[in-house]
Amino acid sequence: MKAKLLNLYYRLLGFLASKYLKKHKAYIIGINWSVGKTSCRMIIAQTLEKFLHWKKIYTSPKNFNWELGLSLSVFQIEKWDPNIFCLVKTLFKSVFTLIFWKKVYDIIILEYGIDRPLEMEFLIKIAKPHIGVFTAIDAVHSEQFGNPAEIAKEEMKMIKNTLEIAFLNESDMYAMHLKDHIKIDNFVYQTQWNQSNADIKIKNSKFNFIDWKIISDIILDIKWHVYNVKTNLMWKPNYGYIWVSLMILEILNYKFKIQNSKIDNLLELDYKLQPGRFSVFEWVENSIIFDSSYNASPLSVRKIIDSVHNIKRELFPNRKVWLVLGDMRELGELTEKEHRLLAGYVSQFADKVFLVWKQMCQHLADELDKVWYDKNLIYKFDKSNEAWKIIKNALKEPWDEILLICKWSQNTIFLEETVKVLLKNSEDEKYLTRQSKWRINKKNKFFAN
Repeated sequence: MKAKLLNLYYRLLGFLASKYLKKHKAYIIGINWSVGKTSCRMIIAQTLEKFLHWKKIYTSPKNFNWELGLSLSVFQIEKWDPNIFCLVKTLFKSVFTLIFWKKVYDIIILEYGIDRPLEMEFLIKIAKPHIGVFTAIDAVHSEQFGNPAEIAKEEMKMIKNTLEIAFLNESDMYAMHLKDHIKIDNFVYQTQWNQSNADIKIKNSKFNFIDWKIISDIILDIKWHVYNVKTNLMWKPNYGYIWVSLMILEILNYKFKIQNSKIDNLLELDYKLQPGRFSVFEWVENSIIFDSSYNASPLSVRKIIDSVHNIKRELFPNRKVWLVLGDMRELGELTEKEHRLLAGYVSQFADKVFLVWKQMCQHLADELDKVWYDKNLIYKFDKSNEAWKIIKNALKEPWDEILLICKWSQNTIFLEETVKVLLKNSEDEKYLTRQSKWRINKKNKFFAN
């Protein structure tokens, strides 16, 4: 009964959101797929805000992307708690906004997140994007779908309903398969270093370390335009999303017939991404924490390790790499296999490994043993609040300078609380993920039990 009432509520709010978008003729940019959606969305939004001063741009600062979250984003509702008071208040505010509010944005960037079959159909009834951007698919949510192919089948519904232009990731085989079966214009972008025929690709890149910031110098080739970019972003896919955002900027300048809209070839782009998405923090003894703790999937774990390896090779060749890994969730029948498959990557790059929760401690640890990884370099924990003292004490020598990578899924792992204890500067706590009062209370109750 409760589930039916919630479903009815979601549909009512979705109907109101759809009417609001049509009433104000909002231009919609949609992001979906399994990996990197939120980072891509924030990069596009902040790029457009920087250069399109004459247009009102909006995207939710929250991770609102599910069947309720999309509607919340449309109505610019940024606070949500799962209780009856909030449900009623949100409904009344949505009705009031639809009837009385004037147009508050020209362009909205929405994230289409799904975790079960038919959910994408519901989302595109609310908002069909004019521009669709597709990141990369992974095994995450296989528990609900059965396998990545079924996930891709549902995810593809967004591109099939995109109205004008699609951006497809060259590294994603599902996106490339779809390329020749869609009728709208499309551009292919690159997220890897390999030789590429993509419309949007990388020419060169290098890192600099300045005042505890890692700065990327990259050259972006956007078909007919080359940009030299300095940015605080480090992850290779993020470079691809910058390219996409600049291409969208050029498209919108042309579409809206904006005069004198030429963007300089030399750009300094400083982005603020949501917490837990490849943030850099200072640890003790000049060590560095790479915090990617919002969520984890097999592909994202490999990419974060690969990215830090490139940074180490260029900036810190003599530093050791330590990995703090928690379970990857929602993998269904692929759970054991995907945790074991990480062993080859981990054994090549990690000088020490700290594993939290069942799947990592059981399957990854066992597979590391099979590839002759030294058992003395593996630390296993049942809960995250048991890990921080061991990690901190592992710095035996005061001159050790470590690159510490933190990556895990949501719900009951809560390893961001370990990161919190390891921070050199306590004021950085506000930049960690899941730090709301409601979340902290939930975590305190969990650890107390």
